[in-house]
Amino acid sequence: MDSKTKAEVVAITEFLQQHSHRITHAVVAHTRYKTFERSDFGMQRIVERAKQDCRHFRNCLNKELFGGNLSTRKPLLYRPLLIATLEGSLVSTDRDLTLHYNFAFGNLPQRITEAEFQTMFRNCWVNHAKQRDNIWHDVMGGDERKAGGWLGYSLKEAGQRGNVAVWDFENTQIPYAAFDAD
Repeated sequence: MDSKTKAEVVAITEFLQQHSHRITHAVVAHTRYKTFERSDFGMQRIVERAKQDCRHFRNCLNKELFGGNLSTRKPLLYRPLLIATLEGSLVSTDRDLTLHYNFAFGNLPQRITEAEFQTMFRNCWVNHAKQRDNIWHDVMGGDERKAGGWLGYSLKEAGQRGNVAVWDFENTQIPYAAFDAD
């Protein structure tokens, strides 16, 4: 990995780690896109499709969590913290590997229980975004050290293999106005 890429990895990691104290939930969710023997062009296509599907999922989840009216009319206040990384985009020899997202969430409405969050997530991911029902959840519970470890895990492809595109910037939401309202 060259020095420029190393610097990018450090900058991304430091930026995202600033929000570790706000992370309350972690989720791994597999897409429907298999990476086995994809050409560079084919991999670019499925990465772009996965990001489009994630955007659809994200919009659905925002509406589920905060109500369609609030999340649309006041998006700066009524959005969860959502940090998205997309792993598996390097050509693979594993027949079963799929592109998968590592998500970190925070700023969820206090009225939402863990079970409700999992149900909303699954509904938006599987039923609306049409992705695989292969989802793992964990509760960070505001544990900054655990959340920081999760972010490190989420960025491992960047740190170990120089894949800085692992951070899905377009689907990350950092609702600064909501943080300031607290």
